[in-house]
Amino acid sequence: MELEYKIIEETDFGGCSKELMLAFKEEPWNENWTYEQAYTRIDEIMSAKVSRGYVIYDDDTVVSMLCGRVMTYLDFKELWVDEFSVTPSYQRQGIGGKMLKFVREQLKKENINCMVLNTERGYPSVEFYEKNGFKQDDSLVFMANDF
Repeated sequence: MELEYKIIEETDFGGCSKELMLAFKEEPWNENWTYEQAYTRIDEIMSAKVSRGYVIYDDDTVVSMLCGRVMTYLDFKELWVDEFSVTPSYQRQGIGGKMLKFVREQLKKENINCMVLNTERGYPSVEFYEKNGFKQDDSLVFMANDF
């Protein structure tokens, strides 16, 4: 399988939207995104000058995407990952790990040496991220305010 890794461009948003819809429709997420919702989500994340996005293509099909925002703190920068997914039929083939490696290589070129993200506790994604070098930070508390 010959995959193409690239930095996301606006022309990739459509393929990324379809990939997001497929990835989150499956267990354990069971989310039913419409194309418009997925496109809007990606477009919003990628709309800032601090946005970064990456895609993997198999021929003309997006099979994985990762997008987020570079945030500055005092003397360092980190990528806050807002969306990361792999098409279900491509999962468990090492593509997610290869995407993270590709993203790390791209971020190092900008002197960014950290990625952070949120995921659902108890879901298989936690084990995937830990296997790929992420650690849970017990000093942080995720908070929300529904109104």
